[in-house]
Amino acid sequence: MSRYITPKMDPKELLLVSEEESEIKCGKCGKPMKYTVFYKDKESHDFLVCSDCEIYLQRIIDED
Repeated sequence: MSRYITPKMDPKELLLVSEEESEIKCGKCGKPMKYTVFYKDKESHDFLVCSDCEIYLQRIIDED
């Protein structure tokens, strides 16, 4: 199961690998957010991003 949290790292320091529009809307402006994948130090990091509001939510996968 996955959930989204406030990032522990600064996404602006990561390399953007891919980006696609999602059906999830920003809670602040109401525009669709984007699914993004960033890369750093041989690891990928998934985010939901609203580029207008500069909101970043990092996806965390919980293993049960």
